[in-house]
Amino acid sequence: MADALAPPALPSLEGWVRVDDATDRPFELGPVSVVARTVVYEDATIRERVPATADGPWRFLFASRLEIRPHTPPSKSLTKLVGKRASAGFRSRLEARGFSDVRRVESRTLRVRVGGGGDGQRDAGRDDDTRGDDATESEADVIRYAATVELAGVELAADAYLAVTPVDGEFRLTGGAYPREVRGGDGETAAALREAIDPERFREELFRVIRGVG
Repeated sequence: MADALAPPALPSLEGWVRVDDATDRPFELGPVSVVARTVVYEDATIRERVPATADGPWRFLFASRLEIRPHTPPSKSLTKLVGKRASAGFRSRLEARGFSDVRRVESRTLRVRVGGGGDGQRDAGRDDDTRGDDATESEADVIRYAATVELAGVELAADAYLAVTPVDGEFRLTGGAYPREVRGGDGETAAALREAIDPERFREELFRVIRGVG
């Protein structure tokens, strides 16, 4: 089909399950359109440790491959536009998943290595910075958001990140959200959440994906 795109290549995601894989056209600009292939994963392992998680997923990540049609050389204005549209879309994604009070906290740039091929996931034993000969360095714009999410009556503070990375005339969008701490709530669920939440590890795992997307 004309809109067929290969999915973005990701590092290995042990303990995660893919819950969505879709291709769509997120926006158009006159004769120029953007086709996106997006995969979404949820943390399956943590569900086994926390009761009452059927209320809705609260730790997830996604990656999108964006192709500009017809091919348009990369530019600062195009990157800025894609980033603006991506930020609005990410906020909507968070809100659809039950996150509220979403607010932008800070932004930064991050050097990453991208490309080198792949079939959607890389080998678990492979170093994040190891790529094929056609891998290149790029600079991702990374935005951090703070948010709130509620699970079975337990209020959680959450962090969310969105990265926009130019890749050979295309773009990769990578992001996700995870709970940072329990704000309020008693009982079995709150206790289990306090035991399960590890914000430093959650952040490291998300940034491993941001650095490893291809």
